[in-house]
Parts: sequence; C-alpha cells; structure tokens
Amino acid sequence: MPDEFPRDDPGVTPDGPEKSAPARKGMLVVYHGPGATKEIAGLGVLFRANGRGLPVRHMSFKQAQKAGPSGDDLALEKLGIPSHVIDAPTEDAALELWSKAVRHVSIVQEGVLVLEGLLDAIAEGWLSGAQVSETLSGKDSFLHVIVTGSKAPSELMESADLISNMRAIKQRGSDAPVIAGIDY
Repeated sequence: MPDEFPRDDPGVTPDGPEKSAPARKGMLVVYHGPGATKEIAGLGVLFRANGRGLPVRHMSFKQAQKAGPSGDDLALEKLGIPSHVIDAPTEDAALELWSKAVRHVSIVQEGVLVLEGLLDAIAEGWLSGAQVSETLSGKDSFLHVIVTGSKAPSELMESADLISNMRAIKQRGSDAPVIAGIDY
C-alpha cells in the first residue's frame, strides 16, 4: 500500500502517521452565520497550520480598514503569511481576487487557504455560488480551503466537508468601546 501520509514530518499529526489517519483529500470548510467569530476561526486554523509547517495563504474579500491594520493583519505580516485583500468592495475587485484564489487552488497541492468574506461576495452577487462550489469541491489535492461570511449558498453547503454556523450567544453592547487585540 502506498504511503498515504502527505508530509515527510510525522510530527504534523499529534500521534504520528501510524496512529492518526492522514487526510485523503483537502477539506472544504464553511464558517458562516451572524456571529463575529467566523474570521477568527479561519485564522486560528491558518495559524495552527503555519505552526505545523504547512503552506498557508489568506485572501480577504473584505476591504481593509481605513484606520490602519487590524491585529489579524499585523499577525499575518509578522508570521510571514501571504495575504491578499481587495482594494474596494466591487465586483471587479472580487473577481480579480477570486481569479487569484482559483489559480492557487489549481497549483498548490497541500496546506490551508482561508477565503475570508467569500460568502459575502457571493451574497452581493459579485461571484456565482455554483461556480465557487464547483471550483472548490472539484479540487484533487490535500489543500484545505476555509470560506467565511454571513450566509452560505446551498451549493457550497452541499459540497462542504465541515460547516459551522457561528452566532453570538452574548455580546457587549454596541456602545462599548472596541478593545485592541480582542475586537481588531
């Protein structure tokens, strides 16, 4: 039987390849819902994979904040994780970033790709949910793709390997001051 473990380093899994089942293909993970933790969850997986030596990349379909970089942006930069952010909230910008994502998915054979806000770009009508689903579910690699946003289209829900609906159970009032390192 051929070695199914995709990495040379057995330390990539907690118990080593003989005790931990290797991935047979990359997963499509959907973090959606009205809660504010979707991006945090995606970045947490990205940081964990980076710590394990896997290739990682971040792409955001949300325009960068005008007040300066967020803590997320600073952490990505400090860790040397490639990140692409749309210049403006427009269809053209979303299509340009999506073409980079498609290229990445077609070339990279393992690791983690986070497509932050992709579901919102679909909801805006800038991208086709069916086309995104076909591209991401049709990949034949060990690349895990995490998509985030408020509402996931049914096509993506059907093809996803893991779906988490994020919602706030309790949160501070809207008049509460934002906290560096917690909120941004």
